[in-house]
Amino acid sequence: MNKLLSLLTLLLLCACAILPSSRKEIKEELSKPLSKQLRAFTSDGCSKWPDGTKEKPNLWLVCCFNHDKAYWIGGTKEEKFTADKELRKCVKEHFSASMGILMYLGVSVGGIPDYKTDYRWGYGWNYDRGYLEISADERAYANELLPKEGESMWKYIKK
Repeated sequence: MNKLLSLLTLLLLCACAILPSSRKEIKEELSKPLSKQLRAFTSDGCSKWPDGTKEKPNLWLVCCFNHDKAYWIGGTKEEKFTADKELRKCVKEHFSASMGILMYLGVSVGGIPDYKTDYRWGYGWNYDRGYLEISADERAYANELLPKEGESMWKYIKK
């Protein structure tokens, strides 16, 4: 329990809160070509959390990698909630329900777009979008940057 409390405290303290971009700033960014708005996809695995156990160091890494794909592009609050639930479910299937819940709590608190971190919701954008819905054009462009079916995740993981 002490470790959980320490983790949650660390997430809150380290996530340096900032005010989201203004509507004017977002409008200016949206007028730029998508190639100037959205960075190439990368993943840091499970961010500030282990990717697995000591015996199996990448046990739930695929769960975090898939979660990062959703976090990279961002979108609505509902989409974040769905991505976080999928992470919890995946970690439960790969390891345990309790680990899934711990990780769910961490990303629910530490992954909001208002924190200026490299693992926040919508981290792929060059500006803070908050919970702005992704347009069809943005999603089509993002799909060009995401890993292709069967492509190794290791090409995209930066530690």
